Amino acid sequence: MKSVIAALLFAALFVPGARAEASLTPGSAQAAVDELQTGMIGILKKTSGQPFDKRVDALCPVLEARMDVKLQSAMAIGRSVWNSWSDEQRTAYVAKFKQYLCAIYASRFKSFTGQTLAVTGERPGPSGAVIVNSEVRIPQEASIPIDYVMRKTGETWKVSDLYLGGRISEIALRRSEFANVLRTQGFDGLIAAIGVRTAAQGGK
Repeated sequence: MKSVIAALLFAALFVPGARAEASLTPGSAQAAVDELQTGMIGILKKTSGQPFDKRVDALCPVLEARMDVKLQSAMAIGRSVWNSWSDEQRTAYVAKFKQYLCAIYASRFKSFTGQTLAVTGERPGPSGAVIVNSEVRIPQEASIPIDYVMRKTGETWKVSDLYLGGRISEIALRRSEFANVLRTQGFDGLIAAIGVRTAAQGGK
C-alpha cells in the first residue's frame, strides 16, 4: 500500500505548470528544490509518451544535480555496512543505487492535469539540515505535503531524503527493501537485487 501511495504522490509532483508561488532567494534550499522540480517538469514535457529508457536517460542528469546520491545510498544501508565495504564496493553500489533512483522516478513520470505544486516554506532539520516544505494541490481534494530534507554539499543544497505525505521517508523505504537482502545475501546479493528492481521499474 505504501508503494502505491508513494507512486501517486510522486506522480502528482511532475505536472506541467507547477511552480513555487513566491520568489526564492538564489542559492537557498528552497531555490534548490524549485530548480529540481522545474527541471523535472521540463523533462516531463519533453519525454511524455517516450520509452522508459529515454525517460531514465533524460531524468538522471537532473536528479544528479540536486540529489545527494552518495549520501542517500549510504543512508539506505547504514553507516556500519557502508564503512565495512571497500572503496571499490562503495563505487559499484553507488552506481547501482543511482540507476535504481533514476528508474524509480522514470516509472512515476505520468501525465496528470489540474495539479499544482508550491514551495511553502522551510524549517530547521537535524544536524544542520533544512527541511523545505512544499505541497501538491489537487482540485477538489486536500493538499498533499512533500518535505525535502536538504543538506549542503560545498556551496550547493542537495536532497538527502524526501518525506511523502509529510511522513513516508524515501530512505526508509529503500532501507526496508535492502535490509533482508544484505543480511542474507551480502554485497553481491544486494547488487544483484538492485539490478532486478531497477529493470522491473520499466514495467510499472
